[in-house]
Amino acid sequence: MYALILLNFIVPFVMVSTGYMLNKKQYGMDTGNGYNTPVSRKSQMHWDYAQSIAPGIFIAMGKRLFIIEIIISIVMAVLQFSARVIVITGEFTGVVFLCLAFYYTDLKIKEKFPEGR
Repeated sequence: MYALILLNFIVPFVMVSTGYMLNKKQYGMDTGNGYNTPVSRKSQMHWDYAQSIAPGIFIAMGKRLFIIEIIISIVMAVLQFSARVIVITGEFTGVVFLCLAFYYTDLKIKEKFPEGR
């Protein structure tokens, strides 16, 4: 039953993998691929900056999340929580980190290009 805890590592794996894929190839605005949010599509300068910072942010956040997921899983298993509770907690943590990665990337873009520029 505790093998289900491996599900907690899907989000960090996807974040790190996505970061490496974004780092490997540069996408144009017209392709719809890459770090594609309303903030990153405001102009070509926004887009280019987003494509340069997003991979690093997603890789770093994914690695941090992986470590946190390990700690959460071990602590909760030692405290004898059920596998279901551990998985729900881990997936919730993963979604929070994923949202934070998008938020942080958009925040960095807005800092670089304040409104009116």
